[in-house]
Amino acid sequence: MSEVIETDVAIIGAGLGGLSAARHLQAAGYDVVVLEGHTKPGGSAHFFRKEEYRFEVALHALDGLGDGGWAKPMFETLGILDTVEFNRLDPFYTVRYPDFEMAVPTDIDLYLTRFAEIFPEELAGAKSMFESIRRIGHDVARFTKDRSSGVRVQQHEMMERYPDMAMAFASSWADFVDRFLDSDEAKALVTTLWGYLGLPPSRLSAGQFALTLLSYHTAGAWYPTGGSGRMTWAIAEAIEEHGGQVLLRTKVTAVEPTSGGVTVTTHNGPRVDARAVVSNASPLATIELLPEGTVDQAWVEELRAETPALSSLVVHLGVARDLAAEGWNYHEFFDMVGYDMETEYRAITEGRFDQAGMIISNYTIVDPSNAPEGGTVLVLTSLAPWDYEDVWGTGGDLTNYRVKPTYIAAKEKAGNQLIERAERLIPGLRESIETVNIGTPLTNVRYVGQREGSLYGREQTVMNQMNRRRPTTPLPNLFLAGAWVGGGGMTAAVGSGKSAARAADRYLDSLRS
Repeated sequence: MSEVIETDVAIIGAGLGGLSAARHLQAAGYDVVVLEGHTKPGGSAHFFRKEEYRFEVALHALDGLGDGGWAKPMFETLGILDTVEFNRLDPFYTVRYPDFEMAVPTDIDLYLTRFAEIFPEELAGAKSMFESIRRIGHDVARFTKDRSSGVRVQQHEMMERYPDMAMAFASSWADFVDRFLDSDEAKALVTTLWGYLGLPPSRLSAGQFALTLLSYHTAGAWYPTGGSGRMTWAIAEAIEEHGGQVLLRTKVTAVEPTSGGVTVTTHNGPRVDARAVVSNASPLATIELLPEGTVDQAWVEELRAETPALSSLVVHLGVARDLAAEGWNYHEFFDMVGYDMETEYRAITEGRFDQAGMIISNYTIVDPSNAPEGGTVLVLTSLAPWDYEDVWGTGGDLTNYRVKPTYIAAKEKAGNQLIERAERLIPGLRESIETVNIGTPLTNVRYVGQREGSLYGREQTVMNQMNRRRPTTPLPNLFLAGAWVGGGGMTAAVGSGKSAARAADRYLDSLRS
């Protein structure tokens, strides 16, 4: 007979959203059990080793961890600020466009100084833009405070009470930036990070992108020593130190509502009886765990109609050269092919990875332990579509896809486009590569279970960000965390866990009244 564990809240998935939900629930006084099918916690927030090299899976830079940053209080609750070293990245990144290059600082005033050296005629507009972004942030902070204290504002009152926030979230980034800047080149520079949210300016929520810029340029860009995997292991350890359980290799197979709460069944693991459940799996994956007919079909169809955001093509390179000593001392380098992000987005969706922006990350800069002495870890990243080369040479059949010659050929064809570009920037690169690993959208499906390998859950469009999905579901004791609720990015995932924990706390508290 399987072991039975009784707890207040069962957490499905040890990604950052699930781990965050667990720690925030513990802080509120609840017992938690985290169930994870993989051999390690973190979801996309982990690393892997190949030969003597340690490769980061997804993290580029955490935002909002500096003093006054929105993420710092959450990381304090996670209990890891004293056990994990977080390094501030400054410059944040370097970007090269066809006609100029800029090392981008996080400080706004210094950013504007560098901006003015390239576009002196656009400085007044850039200053006005950042002033507007600050006002958006102020409105969002007031809105968040109001909601947490029980204040509910009707839709028609939003413009009057939070005018800058309301206007930004009703606009695309393209429309927003057009209010302040004239030249395509200047607009491109301030839009460089569009790939962090996965949509071109014409479809990207201005509110969401403005908050991203504000967070990085006021509270810094950060990278943990040991990578994101060190961070997630530290959170898991904190959960267990506070009396919770994090069970790895424990795949959830079913979630069944009961009269007293919910029963969570696992494959070859314990049964967990809980009063509530937080799922860090995607909403559709979560529904598949429930008995048929448990939730309203209209809600299910609404979820199915959502368009997943783009995935990624990632090439991990172990290089037998000290590239920093040779002058390639960029933690994050954006290689941009032009100033039209709409054209670049189309190139990505059509699999022309040599005609769109690419990020080259040198993780050895901030953490030399990632590579053997004299070596370098380089990661080449591009956004990528699900349907490249007919679903990456598989025709949609993912059975044993990793050994299919058509899949291997498709991923090598795509990966080589990025390697060839990197070699133009770093002559002789290919000759010094000791190990190569290419990750595709199918890799993201395999390891983190995201629909079509999406990096950001559903697309972060204007409409989706105006109507953000809540952590609640038609089942009163089932709550959602993760990218499909909180949006893309690791700090956003932590925020989704906090939101799910707060909703679960309200539900559990209502049972006592």
